[in-house]
Amino acid sequence: MMSIFAAVALVLTSAILSVAFPLATYTFTLAAFGLTHVLTELHYVDNRFRQRLGNNLCWRMSQLLILIIGLRSLQVLSLIPTWLSITLELSCVVGLVILVIPVLAKKDWRLGIFGTMLCLTLTVGIFSSATLTLLIFAILHNITPVGFIAEKLRGKPRNNALFSCVVVFLLIPLLIISGIPNQVLSYLGLVGLEASLFPVGGLENHLGIFVPPQLQDEAIAISLFSAAVFLQTMHYAVVIGVLPKWEKHHKSQNEHYVFPWLVGFLSVILFVSFTREFIHTRAVYGIIAAVHAWVEIPILLLALAIPENSQISFQGISSQKLSNK
Repeated sequence: MMSIFAAVALVLTSAILSVAFPLATYTFTLAAFGLTHVLTELHYVDNRFRQRLGNNLCWRMSQLLILIIGLRSLQVLSLIPTWLSITLELSCVVGLVILVIPVLAKKDWRLGIFGTMLCLTLTVGIFSSATLTLLIFAILHNITPVGFIAEKLRGKPRNNALFSCVVVFLLIPLLIISGIPNQVLSYLGLVGLEASLFPVGGLENHLGIFVPPQLQDEAIAISLFSAAVFLQTMHYAVVIGVLPKWEKHHKSQNEHYVFPWLVGFLSVILFVSFTREFIHTRAVYGIIAAVHAWVEIPILLLALAIPENSQISFQGISSQKLSNK
């Protein structure tokens, strides 16, 4: 009962802060929890899914992820233009999806079609507006915990959790976008759009993270930004607060205890860097953030096709045959 009360309190507090102080909430949560959530999420994905993928597929996916790291690094160093980096990065994401289509099709032809349609959607997005496509996927990435929850749980716990996800990841963001919470908090004098805990510049310098350029001058821009900040905060909460409890630890006790300390140490260093130079630190953080965001697309697709305790190889040969159950 106490855990439910704490969860509700966290959701409501995050929603209020995201609307009342969107810039402060975005910058502080990113600085404080960004790297922690990335490393925790990567650790969970490796722990839960590596054995199902097989070495061959893991290696091929790793090659594309390394290429993405290289592209992001070149972009941060201003060695290639941003538009080219984004276009090539999204092309690598298309490649990640293509790698898993044979596995999806082997399980169910409809999954194969779904994977193919996703590739086509990404390709159209690249040619129409790669920057907008990247922005949309950056926002949609915040709902990936729903996929992990659906993959992990079964029966009534799964249904209850997914119902909660509908409220948290859909209904509350839509309410925020409606502008009603902003109007209520503004009436109470509780809104500080430019407030921040450390120097990060004005809100206009950060709107582009979640709001397309076409909408940044519209009245809805602030509400869209606040909704995205809330989604990001909830993403952090599930990844850091829930996923580690579901991990199976096959490694030694020493390794089990070293990881949290290492994550904490690196996160403190990055937090200090964020407080000193937010924009540049965010660009560097984006390198590893891109890896964890893009790898989850093929991983969650494969979760539809590969049951737990199964393995595959790139050629489609499994140590345990893919069942149709």
